[in-house]
Amino acid sequence: MNEKASSMRSNATLGLLMLLSILNMVDRNLISSFGPQIVEDLGLTDSQFGLLTGMIFVFFYAVMGFFMGVLVDKYHRPRIIAIGLLVWSLLTAYSGLAKNFMQIAMARLMVGVGESSLTPASLSLLSDLFPQRKRGMAAGIYYLGLPLGAGGSFLVAGLLGPTLGWRNCFLLLGALGVLLTIPLFFMRDAKRGAQEEEEYVAIEDKTSFQDLLTHLRQSKALMLTMAGAVFLHIPIGAGQFSQLWLVRERGFDVAEIATIYGGLFIVFGTIGTLISGIASDWYHQRFNGGRVRFLAILMLAMSPLLMGYRLGEPGSIIFYTGMCAGFLIMSAFYGPAFSTVQDLSPVNMRGRMTALLLVACNLIGLGLGAVMTGILSDLLRSSGNDQPLTWALIITDLCSMLTVPCFIWASMYMTKKSSAEAITA
Repeated sequence: MNEKASSMRSNATLGLLMLLSILNMVDRNLISSFGPQIVEDLGLTDSQFGLLTGMIFVFFYAVMGFFMGVLVDKYHRPRIIAIGLLVWSLLTAYSGLAKNFMQIAMARLMVGVGESSLTPASLSLLSDLFPQRKRGMAAGIYYLGLPLGAGGSFLVAGLLGPTLGWRNCFLLLGALGVLLTIPLFFMRDAKRGAQEEEEYVAIEDKTSFQDLLTHLRQSKALMLTMAGAVFLHIPIGAGQFSQLWLVRERGFDVAEIATIYGGLFIVFGTIGTLISGIASDWYHQRFNGGRVRFLAILMLAMSPLLMGYRLGEPGSIIFYTGMCAGFLIMSAFYGPAFSTVQDLSPVNMRGRMTALLLVACNLIGLGLGAVMTGILSDLLRSSGNDQPLTWALIITDLCSMLTVPCFIWASMYMTKKSSAEAITA
């Protein structure tokens, strides 16, 4: 009975965290979903828009993320999430009141600070609620927030935007977030190390940042998994320009493409998240190389379709097939990669190691991807190129292919470690 109650509690916690992940991604992506309207209303350049969706947001998201990771390893995780949720929701609402670049930039800065609490706390919590064999699935379900939230933000722009306007949509989402903080303050935290095969004894944690880096250097598989994750986030950061690109250079109507883009993102992003979580757990238990080798194989299979999206005729089968492939591979990454990082990290470092991964992915990957796309677009336009965003986005797409050798190399180290453990046993 206790086991059944514990399972129900774990699943209920996972459901709430997934809901918060959805809201997190809606709030984060609302600015890019309303990109054409916000750029026109506030008179922004592509470089300014790149800063808003890139470095201004991700710098503080990343830096504060590591600080949050330290807190996650020491204090009550649901309450840490609640405080972060309150901050990002209030500042999402304030974004709807912004009148110029500086005002919306300050709001985005603080949204990043608030949102930095969610993933380190959630993934650390899930690792204490689910055994290792189910962590890929659990992380995959949590990361359903990415397709459902990011896709949902485009549906909000396409369906509610024409009637409510972009400003009221920001206010509405902010109010919803404030309401969701209430149950988090009453939630119990999970016992740390509860799902480990060996008993975990909680002691005073004196782990320093240098200890964290030392473990990272000693675990080549962990280091390469993180490097692959960074390369994949460059085109994800560039994706903040998707709506601007589809409207400017592919001739779509703002509301129409927001609805289509959002709907396809939800469907194929959800498929990618669920299939990769379950399939990577299955692959991990049966084949060498773990979940990251599964991801490398999946990326190689999908990569030709991604170029079809950029260069295909707008509205054609090749165009939409490539778009859907991009949604699938983007969403498929998170569950397997983040659960691998949890598996390779000591129990008392999981929150900080996840935060360190988020620092790298967001500060280098997302930040560089968005800012680089904006700058390249402005430079190409000034030189007379009639499709500056297209070629800027192609360059960032090519960067993502560096993920494949990183994941394959990481899987080779994991295979060697498994073989050595088998010989020792």
